[in-house]
Amino acid sequence: MGELVASLLQVTDMHLQQDPSMLMRGQLVEDRFQRVMSKIKAETADFLLLTGDLTHHAPAAYKRLSGSLRLLPFPSYWIPGNHDLIDEMATYSSYGFNRKLIEKDQWRIVLLDSTSEPDGQGSGALANDELFFLEQVLKETSPDQYVLIVLHHHPVKVDSLWQDRIGLKNPQAFWHVVDRFPQVRGVMFGHVHQSFQTSRGHVMLFSSPATAPQFKPQCVESQIELDPRYSGPAYARYGLYSDGEIHADVVRLPA
Repeated sequence: MGELVASLLQVTDMHLQQDPSMLMRGQLVEDRFQRVMSKIKAETADFLLLTGDLTHHAPAAYKRLSGSLRLLPFPSYWIPGNHDLIDEMATYSSYGFNRKLIEKDQWRIVLLDSTSEPDGQGSGALANDELFFLEQVLKETSPDQYVLIVLHHHPVKVDSLWQDRIGLKNPQAFWHVVDRFPQVRGVMFGHVHQSFQTSRGHVMLFSSPATAPQFKPQCVESQIELDPRYSGPAYARYGLYSDGEIHADVVRLPA
């Protein structure tokens, strides 16, 4: 095994509401998110990635979120999900949350917006300019570097029929770019509100459970996870290694 060169955290799908006292699926999502934030303040990490659905169409929630992120001992970067307000997110650019490329030793982390072509059901696509940006970054990546790609929508099936209907709408275009560059070692996504890990060739794919209520995996229709072992708020930790390996684990808080 190579040397650990970067440690990062993933927090996703908070669905923060306009009014912090509002419930989602019977749960107080503000409290669930703040419990996770209290936990990760004690983590040793290089940075935090927030992988979409930060709020639930809630302009006021970005101010609260920004305040929480600025209290962390490491930087944070975010991407939008299908429930986010991109123009509102842009107003916080001065805090550095909207970066598209992060470099750490041999690793390059590319952050993409997959919210193009919304259908009102939850799916999204990578616009042509996002695919072009990704391709240009990969072309500029040397053979001895590694790449982790971050987006909201899942570009592979997660074996949950209803969720696979609302994943990335143009996965073929995404993989047409990625498959040409062996430097890509990992893809991180949110959206599915569950822990998922698989591989596609030499590329590992990961998702983290949400801080908002979790979805039960491998379902035909949407079901909230009720098993107390898996229903609490959660986040994921990742280690990026000098040999291109990625190690991930999930931290679950009590339901």
